[in-house]
Amino acid sequence: MKVQQEEDFQALAERVDRVLASIKGLPEDARMKAMELKKAIEAFHEHALRKLVRMFRETDAGKELLLKAVEDPSIYAMFLMHGIIKQDLFTRVAAVLEEVRPYMRSHGGDVELVKVEEKTVYVRLQGACSGCSLSAVTLKNGVEEAIKARIPEIENVVMAEDEVASGYLPFHVMDDTGHLEQNGWVQGPSVSELEEGRPVRFSHKEHEVLLVRMDGKVMAFRNQCPHMGMPLDGGLVDGSIIACPWHGFRFDLSTGECITAPHVQLEPFPVRVEDQRIWIRLG
Repeated sequence: MKVQQEEDFQALAERVDRVLASIKGLPEDARMKAMELKKAIEAFHEHALRKLVRMFRETDAGKELLLKAVEDPSIYAMFLMHGIIKQDLFTRVAAVLEEVRPYMRSHGGDVELVKVEEKTVYVRLQGACSGCSLSAVTLKNGVEEAIKARIPEIENVVMAEDEVASGYLPFHVMDDTGHLEQNGWVQGPSVSELEEGRPVRFSHKEHEVLLVRMDGKVMAFRNQCPHMGMPLDGGLVDGSIIACPWHGFRFDLSTGECITAPHVQLEPFPVRVEDQRIWIRLG
């Protein structure tokens, strides 16, 4: 029998916030020492957590336990704080839209995330949210305010009323001839290195890409499951469907659509083929 009941996650988080708030009121010298102690403790925790995660990943049983552990909000928050789990910008924006979606639907509308390019978010409003009525303008402003409040690095929210996001460019399209690198295209592997229906991981600087050849076309997606930002490469593939090796979310590689949760999808990159060499537009 437990002698003392564990504090819940919310209570612990509030306790941390209260202590940090009290530290701000200390004299400068004491405040700096307290913050330095905080950083040292966090660095120690991060070091230990990363070693623990590496140990879990050494066996299948350990991986299974790790996947189960990150379903706990407190463990997930700790991993996220220390950068062990990372969310890309697209996933963060999608999470904000999930928060405002119930409000949008209560007013007869909805919102769709089209794409995120650098500091600009493109969304498509549907139903009562579209148009120029006062209520539609109010809902549009609400979406923009919610995104900018939660994700300060976003500077622009563009309403893509009629714009359709390109998930891919068929490899036989050669319209954009010229200096591809100067236009933001990155050279990837050759077509011969891709087997039909078998995803391949491609890395370029900070970008991790999942390439796949499906039915005569090459698709490119960010190599992150939008559920928790974990890598998709290594997932089980059945036809055009890939299952996330971490939590089992299933995605259609021909479209990027999520079969498990239709409101999310893989982030696509434009892709083309020139002289049997794959080019991906990452910028």
